[in-house]
Amino acid sequence: MRRLKGEKEALKKKSGDIDKRREQWSKLHAEREEALAREAKSKWDEKPIATSRLYSEIAAAVKNEDWVLTSGTSSGKEYLYMPAEKFNQILGKYKGGGLGYGLPASMGAALAHKGSGKLCVDIQPDGCSLFTISSLWTAAHYKIPLLIVVCSNRSYYNDEEHQERMAVLRKRPVENKTVGIRIEDPAVDFAANAKSYGVWGVGPVTEPKDLSKALRDAIKVVKEGKPALVDVVVQMR
Repeated sequence: MRRLKGEKEALKKKSGDIDKRREQWSKLHAEREEALAREAKSKWDEKPIATSRLYSEIAAAVKNEDWVLTSGTSSGKEYLYMPAEKFNQILGKYKGGGLGYGLPASMGAALAHKGSGKLCVDIQPDGCSLFTISSLWTAAHYKIPLLIVVCSNRSYYNDEEHQERMAVLRKRPVENKTVGIRIEDPAVDFAANAKSYGVWGVGPVTEPKDLSKALRDAIKVVKEGKPALVDVVVQMR
Protein backbone atom coordinates (compact mmCIF):
# COMPACT_ATOMS: atom_id res chain seq x y z
CA MET A 1 0.00 0.00 0.00
CA ARG A 2 2.82 2.38 0.87
CA ARG A 3 4.43 1.75 -2.51
CA LEU A 4 1.16 2.34 -4.36
CA LYS A 5 0.60 5.60 -2.49
CA GLY A 6 4.13 6.68 -3.42
CA GLU A 7 3.52 5.90 -7.10
CA LYS A 8 0.23 7.78 -6.98
CA GLU A 9 1.95 10.85 -5.61
CA ALA A 10 4.71 10.59 -8.20
CA LEU A 11 2.13 10.43 -10.99
CA LYS A 12 0.40 13.52 -9.61
CA LYS A 13 3.64 15.45 -9.90
CA LYS A 14 4.00 14.31 -13.51
CA SER A 15 0.38 14.95 -14.50
CA GLY A 16 1.32 18.09 -16.44
CA ASP A 17 3.92 16.21 -18.48
CA ILE A 18 1.51 13.33 -19.04
CA ASP A 19 -1.22 15.66 -20.29
CA LYS A 20 1.24 17.41 -22.58
CA ARG A 21 2.43 14.12 -24.05
CA ARG A 22 -1.16 12.90 -24.49
CA GLU A 23 -1.93 16.09 -26.39
CA GLN A 24 1.11 15.64 -28.63
CA TRP A 25 0.25 12.01 -29.44
CA SER A 26 -3.40 12.87 -30.04
CA LYS A 27 -2.31 15.50 -32.54
CA LEU A 28 0.02 13.05 -34.30
CA HIS A 29 -2.74 10.45 -34.44
CA ALA A 30 -5.21 12.93 -35.93
CA GLU A 31 -2.66 14.04 -38.52
CA ARG A 32 -1.98 10.44 -39.51
CA GLU A 33 -5.71 9.71 -39.87
CA GLU A 34 -6.13 12.80 -42.04
CA ALA A 35 -3.16 11.78 -44.21
CA LEU A 36 -4.57 8.27 -44.67
CA ALA A 37 -7.96 9.67 -45.67
CA ARG A 38 -6.33 12.04 -48.18
CA GLU A 39 -4.27 9.25 -49.72
CA ALA A 40 -7.27 6.94 -50.03
CA LYS A 41 -9.37 9.68 -51.62
CA SER A 42 -6.66 10.75 -54.09
CA LYS A 43 -6.06 7.15 -55.24
CA TRP A 44 -9.64 5.88 -54.95
CA ASP A 45 -10.19 5.17 -58.65
CA GLU A 46 -6.63 4.36 -59.70
CA LYS A 47 -5.80 1.17 -61.61
CA PRO A 48 -4.14 -1.09 -60.67
CA ILE A 49 -6.08 -0.77 -57.42
CA ALA A 50 -4.31 1.25 -54.74
CA THR A 51 -3.59 -0.62 -51.52
CA SER A 52 -5.10 2.31 -49.61
CA ARG A 53 -8.43 1.61 -51.32
CA LEU A 54 -8.15 -2.14 -50.83
CA TYR A 55 -7.52 -1.82 -47.09
CA SER A 56 -10.26 0.80 -46.76
CA GLU A 57 -12.71 -1.52 -48.50
CA ILE A 58 -11.72 -4.48 -46.32
CA ALA A 59 -12.11 -2.36 -43.18
CA ALA A 60 -15.56 -1.23 -44.33
CA ALA A 61 -16.62 -4.78 -45.18
CA VAL A 62 -15.69 -6.19 -41.75
CA LYS A 63 -16.51 -3.19 -39.54
CA ASN A 64 -19.64 -4.85 -38.12
CA GLU A 65 -17.93 -8.21 -37.69
CA ASP A 66 -15.85 -9.60 -34.84
CA TRP A 67 -12.81 -9.84 -37.10
CA VAL A 68 -9.32 -11.23 -36.61
CA LEU A 69 -6.44 -10.41 -38.97
CA THR A 70 -4.51 -13.65 -39.18
CA SER A 71 -1.69 -12.42 -41.45
CA GLY A 72 -0.67 -9.30 -43.33
CA THR A 73 1.86 -7.81 -45.71
CA SER A 74 5.52 -6.92 -45.26
CA SER A 75 4.74 -3.18 -45.22
CA GLY A 76 2.16 -3.44 -42.44
CA LYS A 77 0.15 -0.65 -44.07
CA GLU A 78 -3.08 -2.57 -43.59
CA TYR A 79 -2.83 -2.09 -39.81
CA LEU A 80 -3.29 1.66 -40.27
CA TYR A 81 -6.70 1.01 -41.83
CA MET A 82 -7.59 -1.89 -39.53
CA PRO A 83 -6.25 -0.91 -36.09
CA ALA A 84 -6.60 -3.55 -33.37
CA GLU A 85 -9.14 -2.66 -30.71
CA LYS A 86 -9.31 -6.06 -29.03
CA PHE A 87 -6.83 -8.53 -27.58
CA ASN A 88 -5.51 -10.99 -30.19
CA GLN A 89 -7.24 -9.18 -33.05
CA ILE A 90 -4.00 -9.11 -35.07
CA LEU A 91 -2.15 -12.41 -34.93
CA GLY A 92 0.77 -12.19 -37.31
CA LYS A 93 2.65 -10.44 -40.05
CA TYR A 94 4.17 -11.64 -43.29
CA LYS A 95 7.91 -11.01 -43.04
CA GLY A 96 8.87 -11.29 -46.73
CA GLY A 97 11.19 -14.20 -46.03
CA GLY A 98 10.18 -16.27 -49.06
CA LEU A 99 8.88 -19.10 -46.87
CA GLY A 100 5.18 -18.93 -47.70
CA TYR A 101 3.97 -19.51 -44.16
CA GLY A 102 1.27 -16.79 -44.21
CA LEU A 103 -1.42 -18.89 -45.91
CA PRO A 104 -1.12 -22.13 -43.89
CA ALA A 105 -0.57 -20.19 -40.66
CA SER A 106 -3.76 -18.25 -41.34
CA MET A 107 -5.61 -21.50 -41.87
CA GLY A 108 -4.36 -22.76 -38.53
CA ALA A 109 -5.59 -19.59 -36.85
CA ALA A 110 -8.95 -19.83 -38.62
CA LEU A 111 -9.28 -23.47 -37.61
CA ALA A 112 -8.61 -22.51 -33.98
CA HIS A 113 -11.36 -19.86 -34.20
CA LYS A 114 -13.83 -22.14 -35.99
CA GLY A 115 -17.23 -21.93 -34.32
CA SER A 116 -16.25 -18.86 -32.28
CA GLY A 117 -18.21 -16.38 -34.40
CA LYS A 118 -15.03 -14.52 -35.32
CA LEU A 119 -14.34 -13.62 -38.94
CA CYS A 120 -10.75 -14.52 -39.81
CA VAL A 121 -9.11 -12.42 -42.55
CA ASP A 122 -5.83 -13.20 -44.29
CA ILE A 123 -4.36 -10.35 -46.36
CA GLN A 124 -2.13 -12.50 -48.51
CA PRO A 125 0.77 -11.42 -50.77
CA ASP A 126 0.64 -13.20 -54.14
CA GLY A 127 4.26 -14.36 -54.24
CA CYS A 128 4.00 -15.83 -50.76
CA SER A 129 0.80 -17.64 -51.79
CA LEU A 130 2.59 -19.55 -54.54
CA PHE A 131 4.96 -21.24 -52.09
CA THR A 132 2.12 -23.04 -50.30
CA ILE A 133 -0.83 -22.79 -52.72
CA SER A 134 -1.77 -26.45 -52.21
CA SER A 135 -2.80 -25.61 -48.63
CA LEU A 136 -6.03 -24.31 -50.19
CA TRP A 137 -7.05 -27.94 -50.60
CA THR A 138 -6.73 -28.39 -46.84
CA ALA A 139 -8.97 -25.37 -46.26
CA ALA A 140 -11.60 -26.75 -48.63
CA HIS A 141 -11.40 -30.31 -47.34
CA TYR A 142 -11.76 -29.34 -43.68
CA LYS A 143 -14.14 -26.44 -44.36
CA ILE A 144 -11.97 -23.86 -42.64
CA PRO A 145 -13.80 -20.49 -42.61
CA LEU A 146 -11.22 -17.95 -43.77
CA LEU A 147 -11.40 -14.84 -45.94
CA ILE A 148 -8.25 -14.78 -48.10
CA VAL A 149 -7.58 -11.51 -49.93
CA VAL A 150 -4.69 -11.99 -52.33
CA CYS A 151 -2.78 -8.77 -53.09
CA SER A 152 -1.67 -9.47 -56.65
CA ASN A 153 1.02 -6.95 -57.54
CA ARG A 154 2.34 -9.70 -59.82
CA SER A 155 5.83 -9.59 -58.42
CA TYR A 156 7.99 -11.10 -55.70
CA TYR A 157 8.31 -7.43 -54.84
CA ASN A 158 10.42 -7.77 -51.72
CA ASP A 159 13.09 -9.36 -53.92
CA GLU A 160 12.54 -6.82 -56.68
CA GLU A 161 13.54 -4.02 -54.33
CA HIS A 162 16.55 -6.05 -53.20
CA GLN A 163 17.59 -6.74 -56.80
CA GLU A 164 17.48 -3.01 -57.53
CA ARG A 165 19.70 -2.15 -54.56
CA MET A 166 22.19 -4.85 -55.52
CA ALA A 167 22.23 -3.72 -59.17
CA VAL A 168 23.08 -0.16 -58.11
CA LEU A 169 25.70 -1.37 -55.65
CA ARG A 170 27.37 -3.68 -58.19
CA LYS A 171 26.89 -1.35 -61.16
CA ARG A 172 24.70 -3.77 -63.08
CA PRO A 173 21.67 -2.90 -65.29
CA VAL A 174 18.84 -1.90 -62.96
CA GLU A 175 16.25 -2.84 -65.59
CA ASN A 176 17.17 -6.51 -65.02
CA LYS A 177 15.72 -6.35 -61.48
CA THR A 178 12.47 -7.94 -62.69
CA VAL A 179 14.06 -11.02 -64.29
CA GLY A 180 12.70 -14.09 -62.51
CA ILE A 181 10.85 -11.80 -60.09
CA ARG A 182 7.75 -10.53 -61.91
CA ILE A 183 4.78 -12.94 -61.84
CA GLU A 184 3.37 -12.01 -65.23
CA ASP A 185 3.26 -13.15 -68.87
CA PRO A 186 1.32 -15.16 -67.90
CA ALA A 187 -0.17 -13.65 -64.75
CA VAL A 188 -1.42 -16.14 -62.16
CA ASP A 189 -5.21 -16.38 -61.81
CA PHE A 190 -5.51 -17.01 -58.07
CA ALA A 191 -9.30 -17.21 -58.16
CA ALA A 192 -9.15 -20.00 -60.75
CA ASN A 193 -6.43 -21.66 -58.71
CA ALA A 194 -8.64 -21.51 -55.61
CA LYS A 195 -11.57 -23.06 -57.48
CA SER A 196 -9.35 -25.90 -58.69
CA TYR A 197 -8.77 -26.79 -55.02
CA GLY A 198 -12.47 -26.51 -54.14
CA VAL A 199 -12.30 -23.03 -52.59
CA TRP A 200 -14.80 -20.33 -53.54
CA GLY A 201 -12.95 -17.67 -55.54
CA VAL A 202 -13.57 -14.39 -57.33
CA GLY A 203 -11.30 -12.27 -59.50
CA PRO A 204 -8.88 -11.15 -60.61
CA VAL A 205 -10.59 -7.93 -59.47
CA THR A 206 -9.15 -5.12 -61.59
CA GLU A 207 -11.91 -2.50 -61.32
CA PRO A 208 -11.98 -0.56 -58.03
CA LYS A 209 -15.78 -0.33 -58.16
CA ASP A 210 -16.04 -4.14 -58.05
CA LEU A 211 -14.10 -4.52 -54.80
CA SER A 212 -16.92 -3.96 -52.33
CA LYS A 213 -19.27 -6.57 -53.82
CA ALA A 214 -16.49 -9.13 -54.20
CA LEU A 215 -15.60 -8.78 -50.51
CA ARG A 216 -19.22 -8.90 -49.36
CA ASP A 217 -19.89 -12.04 -51.41
CA ALA A 218 -16.76 -13.69 -50.02
CA ILE A 219 -17.71 -12.84 -46.43
CA LYS A 220 -21.10 -14.54 -46.93
CA VAL A 221 -19.28 -17.72 -47.94
CA VAL A 222 -16.97 -17.55 -44.92
CA LYS A 223 -19.90 -17.02 -42.56
CA GLU A 224 -21.40 -20.20 -43.98
CA GLY A 225 -18.32 -22.00 -42.64
CA LYS A 226 -16.17 -22.26 -45.77
CA PRO A 227 -13.00 -20.60 -47.14
CA ALA A 228 -13.23 -17.86 -49.78
CA LEU A 229 -10.55 -16.15 -51.84
CA VAL A 230 -10.64 -12.71 -53.46
CA ASP A 231 -7.88 -12.07 -56.00
CA VAL A 232 -7.20 -8.31 -56.28
CA VAL A 233 -4.74 -6.76 -58.75
CA VAL A 234 -2.98 -4.01 -56.81
CA GLN A 235 -0.22 -1.45 -57.18
CA MET A 236 3.31 -2.38 -56.13
CA ARG A 237 2.85 -0.60 -52.79
